[in-house]
Amino acid sequence: MLHRTIDRRFPTAAAVFIVASLAFASEPKADFVGSLELLPPGCESAGTCRLGQDFGFVDASGLGWQASKGLLTDGASIPIWAQPLVGAPFEAAFIKAAVIHDHYCDRHVRPWRQTHRVFYDALIASQVSKANAGIMYFAVMIGGPKWARLVRGRPCPVGMNCINQVNVTRSLPGSSIALGEAGELYVSRSDEYGSIRFATTLAGHLPELERAGEALTPEEVERLAAKAMAGDFYFSNGAEVGADISATLHSD
Repeated sequence: MLHRTIDRRFPTAAAVFIVASLAFASEPKADFVGSLELLPPGCESAGTCRLGQDFGFVDASGLGWQASKGLLTDGASIPIWAQPLVGAPFEAAFIKAAVIHDHYCDRHVRPWRQTHRVFYDALIASQVSKANAGIMYFAVMIGGPKWARLVRGRPCPVGMNCINQVNVTRSLPGSSIALGEAGELYVSRSDEYGSIRFATTLAGHLPELERAGEALTPEEVERLAAKAMAGDFYFSNGAEVGADISATLHSD
């Protein structure tokens, strides 16, 4: 009987192909789940629609983002300044990303940085060019809503700011205390798309963003946004901040 000795120090070409194929197949792909149904028919022209069924997005990490049936949407993630560039609020290429983004901006379910990043990822999944998606991502990063969960008694990290019940509105103009869906307290700021700061910051960085074109990466957008907003409370802090504030809710 003949025996064949196999050198197991090196995998065969077939084994390499199988392993590579399995690895490739297991890589999650960002994509939408379900069909976006806007009701009633023709609601886009009225400026407000509701979802006719659940609609979601799964990002590249496998994390699910879902907007529920009945959600009202006005396509608000496409502000007036961007419409000459990308189209109206209910433009087909952008409305899917806007619906997911707005749902999570309103509810503070996840940190604002993560929420704005999913807007970019959903734009790319909608076949929006990297150049346009990057510009819109930068705009949302600097002008979109921001929030941070308040953690009573947590000390401030070195170089960062905490807030308290006395000076929150005075030291953070435009911010307020909000209650999250799970009962947490947040300090939050609405979008600033109509502000002078937003207009001047965007105008000052738009040439650089446009020059990058299709080479513009989300990481570069985040770097530019952090630099442009240096010193801003929400950019200077993480998803949680220490606070000397608490609230007790009573039901009748």
